[in-house]
Amino acid sequence: MLAPEFPLPESTLLRGPVQYNGFDGLFLLHSAIAIGAAHDSAERYPPPRCHPQTRKVVFEIILAWTKNAPRGSRVMYVQGEGGSGKTAISQTVAEYCAHTGQLGASFFFAHNKGDLSDGRLLFPTIAYKLAKVVPDLRVPISKAIQSDTTILSDEPEVQVEKLIIEPYRTIPHPPIPTLVVIDGLDGCEGTEMQQRILTLIAQLVIVHRLPLCFFITSRPNPAIQALFDGPMFHKMATRIPLELFVSDADMRTYLRSEFLSIRERWHAAIPEAWPSTDAVELLVGKSRSAGYLYASTVIRYVDDPRGDPVQRLYDLVVAAAAPGALSTVDDLYLHILSSGDHDTGKLLRAMGPLTCTFATLPSTELERLLNTEQGQIYKSLNHVRALVDIPPPRMLTGGPCIAQATTTEFLIDPGRAAHLWVDVGTHHAELASGCIRYIGEILDGLDDINLATYQYVRRRWTEHLQRAVPTPILLEQLGDVRFVYSRTISEVQIVISWLQCHPDVPSEIMRLWQSWAGELLHLQQPL
Repeated sequence: MLAPEFPLPESTLLRGPVQYNGFDGLFLLHSAIAIGAAHDSAERYPPPRCHPQTRKVVFEIILAWTKNAPRGSRVMYVQGEGGSGKTAISQTVAEYCAHTGQLGASFFFAHNKGDLSDGRLLFPTIAYKLAKVVPDLRVPISKAIQSDTTILSDEPEVQVEKLIIEPYRTIPHPPIPTLVVIDGLDGCEGTEMQQRILTLIAQLVIVHRLPLCFFITSRPNPAIQALFDGPMFHKMATRIPLELFVSDADMRTYLRSEFLSIRERWHAAIPEAWPSTDAVELLVGKSRSAGYLYASTVIRYVDDPRGDPVQRLYDLVVAAAAPGALSTVDDLYLHILSSGDHDTGKLLRAMGPLTCTFATLPSTELERLLNTEQGQIYKSLNHVRALVDIPPPRMLTGGPCIAQATTTEFLIDPGRAAHLWVDVGTHHAELASGCIRYIGEILDGLDDINLATYQYVRRRWTEHLQRAVPTPILLEQLGDVRFVYSRTISEVQIVISWLQCHPDVPSEIMRLWQSWAGELLHLQQPL
């Protein structure tokens, strides 16, 4: 359901898939986009949506802006803490504008999720989507790529010029302004890339005055805040700080609706009077500390199919009833992670790697990298579905991931997580070691290769190494001559730099890598 404030008139723009006959450039462009980043991507199903009876004031402001943006502010910036409902708002806005014919493109960033955190894919994805909804852009975008395929790997500044600015200049009559939704910009990897993206958006809107409007959301990231507070965006952006629009009434509506859904799924097993008004009001009060993040985590915990929702809610309410108890999201996380009869050590060994991975991998492949008993990760994470998204264990794509970035931030902070703290340096070492072992198996002629795992290992092993502590197993692997001699000069330089940061590592390992670096540099010398 879309928010009822958004009427859905028929679209007047061209619909349907791009026909690639004669559009070879668009076919090439498709290979360089983040397919899973769109609002209607199957990878994001089911996407988060706002409850139709909540956020009414926020949606009224956004709806008015979507109608007036072509004549006024071309950028709307929605800022909110993790779990405040930004992505649900972006999803609803994208769906509404897709129905009205205003949506040009959407990109939903996600922390540490491969393509969904890669800012280099943003503008190719936007260009591809614009080519689908603005017919006059198809040919010039296609020709730009046909004439120079290196655009697909160029810097974002070049891509914006060649794939967006120049194609728009070929249109004799300016088309109807289209909206680009960019959700979770703080999930884009690298603060420098985040700022480059915003600078390019400002150029598109201010300098080149293209018929584009941008709806952007993020957490209050300092790098992003600095640009929106500065002269570039200060006057041209409409800003919505979500913390000003959180109400007890919205929270009450959300909680009652979700509890009703749980009751309907369980049919006669749950009495109609459940939950009590007192229980709901207690949770509404506790949710004031973190809004929808707190409330949605409670719902996920109660709705765990492995447990009895009535008993889970009762235990939670009893724990929260004491003055000051479960008053923050951290308290709630501690309660969820500590409750039940699971082995906390095994649970943290399963969750720890999820705080460090740069993309999701099927649980079977993650277990392979970690050299863990098959099925152990799935069994351990089953106890904390309130905090982790877990696809079916036999899925060949996708994998378990921590549902909210705030949960990762909690786990890796010893001051907040206490005895549940996750030592990321150790887990990065474990993952780096697993990647190196996988590479060794390939060198041995391994034929049971999962493509996603292979691509992950090849691209990410050095990134794990750079964040790892020097464990004995990892150092032993780095001393393997065959592995060393199979590495490229860029990889060798990264390893040497890492070794230099850890002066206590055996000197013979450093000499081995330095020797191979010298050989590679010599081979690169012209004859």
